[in-house]
Amino acid sequence: MGKITHTTQMSFYKSIVRPFLFLFPAERVRNFALAALRIAGSSRFGEWCLSHIYGYRHPSLEKEVFGVRFRNPIGAAAGLDRDARLYRQLGALGFGFVEIGTITPKEQPGGIRPRMFRIPRLQAVLHRMGHPNCGIEKAIDHLRRRAHGKRVVVGANIAPNSHFARENATKEYLRTFRPLYQYVEYFTINVSAIIGSPESYTPQDKELVEEILEAMFDFRRGQNDYRPILLKLSPDWDNKQIDDMVSILVDTPLDGLVVSDCTRQWNNVASERNKGRMAGCNMGGAPLIDRTEEMVRYVCSRMDYSYPVIATGGVMSAADAQRLLDAGASLVQCYSAMVYEGPAFPGRTCRALAQNK
Repeated sequence: MGKITHTTQMSFYKSIVRPFLFLFPAERVRNFALAALRIAGSSRFGEWCLSHIYGYRHPSLEKEVFGVRFRNPIGAAAGLDRDARLYRQLGALGFGFVEIGTITPKEQPGGIRPRMFRIPRLQAVLHRMGHPNCGIEKAIDHLRRRAHGKRVVVGANIAPNSHFARENATKEYLRTFRPLYQYVEYFTINVSAIIGSPESYTPQDKELVEEILEAMFDFRRGQNDYRPILLKLSPDWDNKQIDDMVSILVDTPLDGLVVSDCTRQWNNVASERNKGRMAGCNMGGAPLIDRTEEMVRYVCSRMDYSYPVIATGGVMSAADAQRLLDAGASLVQCYSAMVYEGPAFPGRTCRALAQNK
């Protein structure tokens, strides 16, 4: 019965709901859908209903990674729950963990609209969001309400505010890392604002990442609880940049890597008519899966499969998730799949993974 229900949900979403939603601008639909999800799961009863309709649990999917117990390996990538308002609802849909953020020290509005676009024929999402979020203080206020929401693991993706001074980068990260420390189970350090393209990369970039991480390690050593710290890699980096980040992982108390992120290499997928209005965008979605698998295999081989990797980018089906797990990832994150596959995606994916075990 459960299998029929999930299949029916998918068919209904793709044949009726999605065509209607795609009549409207991408970000407007995103905001409406997440607001509806927030309202639907705002009470314990609503959360239970979401879990009963969409969720799926099986003991075979549970696993421990970097000392944290996950009920399944499928997570919500950063960007879905920017302000730490939806982690309970996303958990009820079937996600085993939710990465909030990207959180910055101060609230920021992000890029100028329109800043989010769909390419349905490729199942791709393009955006130039600029990390819009409510800032650290409001995020903590939302996380304080986790009294009955700890059934899902919550991580935090953190970065400095836009237009930060490079010499103050370490302080910028610590302004978010320190106050958030007691409220989440792990951290993802987003250094895309520091490490640029292969052409502009210098040894000083690696040194700055090491400086930022060392300040976090120092703070963690003085705490009673241990919070794993992961570094997020970009699919646009070359092997030199990736090797430098892997060497940091091996040589320091860093706990793992998140591989990878959205890419700026998308000009070949958009029509000439759309390239102007999409200028400056990053691309996520199905076109990323090959690059994500390539990077997962590469970093895992470089570190002899000794450290955890969270794979993200291009996961649009259970087969994609299994592909990345087979490549060496410990956990997998999704974002664009929620746009194209609907709210039943995480539960349906978990069901398929359990049946393949």
